Formats: sequence, structure tokens, C-alpha cells
Amino acid sequence: MRTPHRLRAVTAALSVAALLTAGACSSDSGTAGTSTPSAAGASPAAAQSSAGDPTSEESSTAAADPTTSAGDSSAAPPATSAAAPVKDVTLTVWMQGDTLKDIDITALNKEFQAAHPGVTVDLQEQTWGEYTTKVTTGLADTSGGAPDVLELGNTQVAQFAGAGALLELSADDFDNSKTWLQGLKESATYDDKLVAVPYYAGVRVGIYRTDLAEQAGIKTPFNSLDELESAGAKLLAAHGDDGSYSGLYFPSQYWYEGISFIWDAGGEIAVQQSDGSWKGALDSPESKAGLARLKKLVDATSRGGEGQNEADDALVMAQEQAAMFIDASWKPGVVTAKEDGNPKLEGKVGIFVVPGSKPGTVMPQFLGGSDIAINAKTPNADLAKAYTKLLTGQKYQQVLAGKGYIANSTSFKPKAGDATAAIVVKAASTGRFVPNSKNWTKVEDGQVLQNMFDAVLTGSKSIDDATAEASADVTKLLNG
Repeated sequence: MRTPHRLRAVTAALSVAALLTAGACSSDSGTAGTSTPSAAGASPAAAQSSAGDPTSEESSTAAADPTTSAGDSSAAPPATSAAAPVKDVTLTVWMQGDTLKDIDITALNKEFQAAHPGVTVDLQEQTWGEYTTKVTTGLADTSGGAPDVLELGNTQVAQFAGAGALLELSADDFDNSKTWLQGLKESATYDDKLVAVPYYAGVRVGIYRTDLAEQAGIKTPFNSLDELESAGAKLLAAHGDDGSYSGLYFPSQYWYEGISFIWDAGGEIAVQQSDGSWKGALDSPESKAGLARLKKLVDATSRGGEGQNEADDALVMAQEQAAMFIDASWKPGVVTAKEDGNPKLEGKVGIFVVPGSKPGTVMPQFLGGSDIAINAKTPNADLAKAYTKLLTGQKYQQVLAGKGYIANSTSFKPKAGDATAAIVVKAASTGRFVPNSKNWTKVEDGQVLQNMFDAVLTGSKSIDDATAEASADVTKLLNG
């Protein structure tokens, strides 16, 4: 399984005032630029704990069969015939290194340049650290250094769209738009306008010790949350409740998974009003019911996670202090890693779809991943759209899917016989996204959700008090 990207949300607090003052305009005509060689892709990190979605804003791993994925019937194949030549145009593309080798970016760029004589793709590989700051200044650059096309973490899109820095797009111009993963589609949409194109996704799954489950007579998949809780309690009892071992480890500040329980119960973080403002909804009856259900699960199965986030959950299992936990689908590799992990557990760690409270349902999961956006001020808008279509379209999405990534469309099916891929694809099928507000990072930076979950799961506050405070904070920050 492949382990690209970061599953968590980028949380750096940034100013986009420069973008607002710079304005946003676009032109479809190409202009001359300095031609530079196309960069070759770098290999993605195999298992990273990233910035954002607590332990990683990952891309999750779901292998799909590249020979059988039929895309949306309306999707047009990438153009192969050469367009009318233009003179010495450089298309600047900013991409993270996570996917570049696996998607064969060198071949993609050669294909694009062959179809567009006179155009040179200047691919500039980026890193996630301080990336939001770089994008903020880069999109405001008027000296020729700004990107035309850029990859953004899906929680970054709204903040730049809200500043008017991203070009508005039409879904009809891109392959598989009718079958894009819902969570990614939501992240690429701002004020009901498409401002980016889904690239690939990451999702969370249940991770468990297969040997311990077999010894306890536990079989996956679980059909309901009640079944999962019963299994966690049974595994805890089998070890002995010593106050530090968990049947299912769930740290108290783990909002990325905690919010799933709120969604599962019909609750929301916030709801957008008819006037465009946001109102916190964490204190709704549905949201509070989801929190109560989560607390019941944690009380029955988890020990030692008070005041913790999920950053070290895989190491808790590696140290044989947990039989199960919930996190990115590539985390089993962290559990068994030679460095910091426990290689003795190789072959003894499996994954499962986290079930919903209603039997036969899938727990909604925060869908991490990346989107591809276009600079609103690019002088090469048509070329930027064509490049984005090729990058996110059927041909190269098949390449990514075949390498173990969750592609941007439900049209990519798990490879026959690949049980792991089937689990990941199923887990992603109910993907959700956070309120798509340009101010969302204020909520993350303010630790609003982390504090609420910590207060509820540790018992330092009642659910009523914790949710009332959090809802008020969300309302204030999203509208700030």
C-alpha cells in the first residue's frame, strides 16, 4: 500500500491580505516566459506524520485495477493531437513530491508539451512545511514567479478561494466530474463555485492486531458500532484492564475521528445560513448524541489517551499497549516499521472499515487529500486548465489508482482479489469535509474541536457545557 500526502489538515495561521489587495483576474491568452526544463518527480514519503490532520494529512492507500477502471462515460480522453503552436510560453506548476514519481510526472509533462508546441512545463516540487505561507506570497507575486497551476491540501482551498486567488472552473471541463468523491468535491467548491479539481484522497480505517482478535474469537468486518465496542471491550478484558492497555485506543483530543461520530448521528460542526454566515451546530441534539456515543465507546475500550492526540497511536500499538486504533490506512506500516515500530508484528496487523451506529452502515470519515487549483491571475488560463485536465483525468488517475492511491472518482474500483484496497475504497465512500469557510484554519488553530473532545472524553466538562462553548467559538471564528 502506498503512503502519500498528509491526512491531516494544514493548520498554519496565515494572512492572505496580499492576495485580496492584489485582486483576481484572468486571461486566456498565452504570454511569453522564460523556458526552464521540466522537473522529474521525486518519490513520495512512505509513511509520514504530517502537518494537518493530526498524525498525517495522508493520502490513503487503495489499489485499484488500472485496466478495468472505466471512467464517467462523458469523460473525454486527454488530447493527443498537437494544438496550435504558441511562442515560448512557460507554464509554472507547483506540486508536492508525494505523488510525482508514482504518477510518472515526467511522462505526463512530455505528453502535455507534445500536445502544446512552444510550451515548457516548469514543474517546481514543493514540501508541505510552510507551504501555505509560500502559496500566500506566491499567488501575490507580480514579478513572474507565481504558479499557474498548484496543488493544495484540501483544507487549504477555501482560504485562498475566499481571497479571490483561485480561478473559477467548470466541472464539465474535467474527466469524471460526475463521479468525484463527495468529500473532495466539497473541498474544491467555495460559495457554490468550483475553484479546484479533486486530485486524490486519504481516509481513516480501523487497525487491529489480527492475532489477538483470533485468540479472542473476534472476526471482522464489524456490522455496527455496538459490535466494534463489544470487540474492544473483549480485547481489553483478555489482556487485563491495567489502566494503560486499550482494547481500542482513542486519544481524547482526536477530533479528526471524533467528528465522525457527530456526523454519524446526524450532527454537524456548523451550518451555513441563507445569508452566507455560519452557525455552530456542535450543541445540536444530534451532535450531542454523537458525542455521547463516542464517550461510551472510549469509556469501554480506551485507556491512557487522556490529553493526547493521535500522533503516536501507531507507536502505542507497536509497544503492544493497544489491540486496535483508528487512523490512516497506511498506519500499519508505522506499527511494524524497523525504526521506531515493532517488526515482530509484521503480518499481525490488519484493517477494517469503521462501522456506523446503524447496522450495515459505514462511519462517515473526514476525507483528506489534495486538489489542483489554478491561479486566478494566470495569463495562461487555457493552458492551465488543459494541464489540470490531464493531471486529474482518467489516464493518470488510473496510474495513481494502480499504485495504491485513492483516485478522485468512484469510477475506480478495487483490484480484484485485493481485500485491503476494497476496505479502503469502502471507507472512503462516505467521506465528509469540514465547513468550507476561508476562516476554517482559525478553528483548527484555536484548538476548538480538540478542546471540546478532550473535555468530554476526560469528563472535565459536561457534554452540554463543552458543546455550547465550542459552538459559540466556531460561530465567532468562521464569521470573523
